[in-house]
Amino acid sequence: MKDQLQQVIEIMRSHVLNNLDLIKTNESHIREVLNWPQSSERTNELNDSYKYSKNLLSENNDFINLQVSIMNLLNKYKYIFETEATVKVSAPSNTMYGQALSRDDYFKLTIENDMAFDSDHPYFQDHEFYSDLLLYFEQVENYEMCAELMKSKKN
Repeated sequence: MKDQLQQVIEIMRSHVLNNLDLIKTNESHIREVLNWPQSSERTNELNDSYKYSKNLLSENNDFINLQVSIMNLLNKYKYIFETEATVKVSAPSNTMYGQALSRDDYFKLTIENDMAFDSDHPYFQDHEFYSDLLLYFEQVENYEMCAELMKSKKN
């Protein structure tokens, strides 16, 4: 989904750039019309041209605001989009049951070695999750895994 949203952003960016070209062309036309003798035709043409540019600017404003909103969404909820990719690749299909995985599901997958705890893990940056993993492996006296966890955080 992240890729699709980025494609939408790119399409809107191209549209904004195209509108800017149209505005520049319209600006040239307005300069030309300003050289016409004063008449109702000139006034109407100027009004129409200004209105056209104003509409394009308004459209650009809407597209830019939407782009910013999508980019903010992608940045704010980055973990969701990263989790989506991780679930598709790493999580065994029989654990999903068609629902999103919870923190406890990820914990279980990680301690059972069904999911690697590396930079692609959805909770890799979560200090509490990391501490819980360390505590669990200490309690079951799996010191090799403790060492692996500490090593993965150093890299």
